[in-house]
Amino acid sequence: MIEEFRGIYSFLSNFYICPVPYAGVLWKSAEHAYQAAKTNDAIWKQKIADAATPAEAKRLGKQAPMKVFWDLNKDRVMEEIERNKYSYNPWLRKKLDGTYPHELIEGNWWGDTYWGICKGVGQNKLGKILMSIRAGANDTQAITA
Repeated sequence: MIEEFRGIYSFLSNFYICPVPYAGVLWKSAEHAYQAAKTNDAIWKQKIADAATPAEAKRLGKQAPMKVFWDLNKDRVMEEIERNKYSYNPWLRKKLDGTYPHELIEGNWWGDTYWGICKGVGQNKLGKILMSIRAGANDTQAITA
């Protein structure tokens, strides 16, 4: 079991710096792409694109005006971003494949029980998406820039 996306497994994190194509833009990280996807506001999208770090992109994403029905679409968007991350960066895909057969858990201390698990509680949606990609499910849906 891989219980957190740090150290040698930091590449699994959305905060890992690597090019990620999404919606016609090559983002600095999966976090940049995901946070920008939350809004339709071009000014906020640019602010997020310009963010120096994934943490700054996340902070800005929390301030940006949210798309209507975002909660209904966020899982699909995250999966597409993750598929793009690993198809655009084959060396990362090879590292992801190398985590087999371990369960991937996005363990965290900041209380994210949706995408990860905190203090033993959570849905671990990000971990499940990554395991699905690793298993080769629906690889043809990935989009490259």
